[in-house]
Amino acid sequence: MTQLENKNFHPVLAILLNWLFPGLGHIILGQSQKGIWIMLATFIGAALCGIPGIFIAILGYIDVYQVADAVQQGMVVDENEYKQELLYKICKLVDKQAIYKS
Repeated sequence: MTQLENKNFHPVLAILLNWLFPGLGHIILGQSQKGIWIMLATFIGAALCGIPGIFIAILGYIDVYQVADAVQQGMVVDENEYKQELLYKICKLVDKQAIYKS
């Protein structure tokens, strides 16, 4: 279990990076594996119908903001920790190391 370091990474910047490329904000924060799973889930959802991909991307925006905000406030955040419960439930299907803490 590796914990994220406080990088003074602004939560809005994390959202913008996720908007440019799904999962990029998580990767920059240090949640590389989680960012890759979100990226894959977004692209698979977009390929299937479009709407599931958009939905997962929006959940990713919310999650990256909550993670960046928690790290900025000095809270302990694990590299596999999800802050958005629905995104956690979706990604838990393939990411067996995923954990959820609100």
